[in-house]
Amino acid sequence: MALNRKIAFINLTTGDIEIKPIPLELRKKFLGGRGLDAWLLYNYTEKGCDPLGPDNTLIISGGVLTATCASATARTHIMAKSPLTGLLGSANMGGFFAPELAWAGFHHLVIKGQAEKPVYLYINNGVIEIRDAAALWGKSTTDTQWAIREELGDEEIKSCVIGPAGENLVTYANVMTGIKNAAGRSGMGCVMGSKNLKAVAVRGTTDVTIAHPMEALEFNKPFIEQITSSKVNQTQGALGTPFIWGATNSWGGIRTRNFQYNQCEYADDIEPERIDEIAEETIGPYHMAGCFACQVHCRAQYKIPTGPYAGKYDEGPEYTSQGAFGGEPDCKNVETVLVGNHLVNQYGVDNLEIGSIISWRWSFLKKAFSHARTRTGLI
Repeated sequence: MALNRKIAFINLTTGDIEIKPIPLELRKKFLGGRGLDAWLLYNYTEKGCDPLGPDNTLIISGGVLTATCASATARTHIMAKSPLTGLLGSANMGGFFAPELAWAGFHHLVIKGQAEKPVYLYINNGVIEIRDAAALWGKSTTDTQWAIREELGDEEIKSCVIGPAGENLVTYANVMTGIKNAAGRSGMGCVMGSKNLKAVAVRGTTDVTIAHPMEALEFNKPFIEQITSSKVNQTQGALGTPFIWGATNSWGGIRTRNFQYNQCEYADDIEPERIDEIAEETIGPYHMAGCFACQVHCRAQYKIPTGPYAGKYDEGPEYTSQGAFGGEPDCKNVETVLVGNHLVNQYGVDNLEIGSIISWRWSFLKKAFSHARTRTGLI
């Protein structure tokens, strides 16, 4: 594990930046990622602070094994006081951001304060800059990442960003990296937006020292064999997380019609095999992608085949988007699911919250319409 990565304390109000080592005792007690983030949030956030105020602490981190040869260690964790619940907010996402952050010298970013105008952070091999983000404000999550790469002249930069939802302080806005990797729960994108922080961009080329590299490779080998030989992971590598739908919908384990029913009938068009078919038709046979150091490759790549968004590229959908735009509102059109997945990714908003709102609204209007027809004698 990389024990020489550091914590950066960044104050967006004053512009002050302080870099500190991570004490070994903290490592022993909390390891890294969410564990150490919880300790940092508890100790660096004032009790009773406004989640959208400058005193709320936003923490972005990678785990203690991130950027090493260990399998499936690419998760980025984000923590703050949640504007959605007023309690601890915690969300994580896959992709390539956390390893790049570690190669840039850091495992944890502790961000406080509130910038006067839109800014983004650029971290490159231990050096941290607070840069103007006026030209990025209003852009989608994908366009923001590409614009940062163009501005800095480096296609290898990895960024975690917010979209218009976070900018407008939607309480269930998420943080995105790559096309579809989303830290989607508890409103962490809203916290970034409240700080006028559009993005954190990282680029790292420093070595991550492993004390016993050959032994580490040998230790990891059986885990790789276990991952690649597992039937569950083989299925997930072929169909992505939507493969879960095929099982849960069969035995009545999903939510539909705003939780009124537990099975979505006649839904062949939104089954994982149909999504896989569209991905193969629009991208090709090698349409499954993966996160850093993960052997599963569960992320489908696709283009929306027809309609007003025809040709738009995206990735997924995850099981959650399949449920949010398919099962929960009782929608049995695969393109609606793919478009819904694309829009939440671009706006940077939590798919589960959006799906529940749509389903509740559909159910409410249906009941209201039925009640009105009964009272007026139309039925």
